[in-house]
Formats: sequence, structure tokens, C-alpha cells
Amino acid sequence: MHRTSSNTARWIVAALLAGGTGATLASPTLYGSLSNFDVYNDTGSETHGFEIELHGVSAADVSYTFGGDYNRYGSPRIDSFADGIFVRYLAAYDSARGLFLAATPVPSSFSPTDGHSCWSGGGAGYAGSGCEHFGLGLNKNATSTQYRWLKGDAATGQISAVGSNVLIAAPAWQVVDPAPADPGLPAALPVVQAVIAPEPAEDREQYGVAQWVKVYTTEIEREVELEELLSDNAVVPREQSETEIEWVLFQAKPADKDNGEGDELLLEKPLAADFNDKKSVIRRYEFYEYLGAYNPEDNEAQPFDEADPVGAGEVGRYIGAQMAAANLMAAPVPEPSTWLSMLAGLAVVGRMCRRRIR
Repeated sequence: MHRTSSNTARWIVAALLAGGTGATLASPTLYGSLSNFDVYNDTGSETHGFEIELHGVSAADVSYTFGGDYNRYGSPRIDSFADGIFVRYLAAYDSARGLFLAATPVPSSFSPTDGHSCWSGGGAGYAGSGCEHFGLGLNKNATSTQYRWLKGDAATGQISAVGSNVLIAAPAWQVVDPAPADPGLPAALPVVQAVIAPEPAEDREQYGVAQWVKVYTTEIEREVELEELLSDNAVVPREQSETEIEWVLFQAKPADKDNGEGDELLLEKPLAADFNDKKSVIRRYEFYEYLGAYNPEDNEAQPFDEADPVGAGEVGRYIGAQMAAANLMAAPVPEPSTWLSMLAGLAVVGRMCRRRIR
């Protein structure tokens, strides 16, 4: 009896696979995620590069990077390690003179710049802004992402990480299919989810560093390019009407509280019903310091007014902005002719099963 069921299952699979190859538009598939961000040098001294540490991806998963003539460090170098890669923007070093040929200065202010001062095409203010713009495209989600400034030793030419990790989270994207609709009701639309996770505390028994996050969102009817994800580009949402979240407190939980889970910021956007060929969902995340009170025992933030943290004086300096996008394309589903072929295959299976039973 077990052998008969097993063989039947194999025939059913074969019959289902025997259908035609026609396709029509269906629930979309995520085929690329982009992450472009503005970041200030907050280390207190000039820096000579920047690194992005990515886990769960390889160099082959990087579709393209932001660099070239757009920033003072040029295109990045990709270094692999056992569980992932480093994407490193590095200043060139002149060994004869013992100096680095590029450096990010200490900024004179940390106010939002809308991207104008963070890249070479933004204007003359870039040279002294203390702000940079980096980014990359991936063909899959990284399991974790960390950003760090790099500082060079003029005597040796060696460059290493300086300061703490930069607190600008990168989202992981996924498309979630809706639950089947009840009979007679229209089908629900697929939802695109973006999840960002806060930086855990060094002491996992404590809450992490708190931040304020503001989020804008939009979508466009075509694939977006990495080079477009600049704060001052028309495709990047930043208008009041595009505000998804005015302010939200963002802080990692201790490992023993809810198993360290539930501190992520998960945002969902249903796709338009007229989804066609390609579409991009774009978000701009702005990160700011938290200046409110903390619980001295576990470091949990205790804001006075989460609805109006600016009015309460609890929003500090601007840290930076993440411009992130998910590029989507329609996934194929069988055409009516394919379904007919599949049903014919199942009829064959049925006849074979009846013969076997006899």
C-alpha cells in the first residue's frame, strides 16, 4: 500500500510538470534589492574610507555598486570571508610621500542635506561636507549588514576600522502572497515587506542604543537604478505626502526579553492592482540621535513624548539616510492551456490508479 501511494505521488508530480509553458502576470518576484545611503563622519577625525560588512551573501550576489567618479574614494573593493563579504571604499596611498590621497573631513554640522553635499555631483560643498554617499545592489538579502568608517595610518599605509558601527540600518525585502480569498470575494493583493533591525548592544543583557527613525515611501512603474537612489533624485520619496512613519523609536531588545525579537521595524506595502512587467518600491529611512532618558538598570529608552519627540527636545543630530528599493517582476503562472494539460495528466493518473487497485 505504501509503495502504491509513493508511485502515485510520483505520477502526479510528473503530470503536473507535463503542462505547457505559457505564462501570464501573477504575484511578483523580488529580483533585486538596492541600498544607497548618506552618512556623516562622526568619528571626530578625518577618515580614509568606509566598509560595508555583509553576511549571508557572496561577491557573485553583488549586482553593482555606487562609486566611480561619484565619490572621493572611487569604486569599492570586494573582499570575501567565510560567511560573507566586505565592500570597502579605500583612499589611495602615496608611499613616497607617506600620505593618503583622499579623506572625509570632520563635518561642521550634522543637518539633513537632501544628498546635495554627499556626492561629487551635488556641488562644491561636497569637499568639506564630512558627508559621503555609498551603496550597492544585491540579488538576494544579506542576513546582516554593518557599516564602519575606516582610518589610515600614514606611516604604514594600513587602513582599519575606527569608532563604533554606523547606526544606519539596511532593510531586507520579501514579497508575501496573500491568504486565499473567500469564495465570491476578490483576491487580495501581494504585499512587499521591508524589515530593518537595530544594532544589538555589546552587553546583550541590556537594550541597545536608541534612535529615532522617520520613513517615506513610494513606488514607480519601472525598475529603479542604484544611481537614482540619491536624496535629491525625483524617484526618492521625501515629501510630506509620502510620509509612512513620522517618528518611531528604534532600539534593540536584550537577548532574554522576548528572545531578543520584536525590535525590528517591519513595514508593508500592498502592490497596486495594475501591477505590470516591472515595479520598484522605494523607501527613504532617516536616522536621528535619541536624546531622551534611559532606564539606568537595563538602558531601555524612556521618551517623554513619542508622538512629538521634536517638541519634547528628544531628537538629536541627524545620523544619515538610507535610500532603499526592491525591484520586482511578474512571476509566471500557467495559462488556461497549461491547466488543461495538467488536468489531462491527472486524468491519466486516475486511470492508472484504478487499474492498480483492481
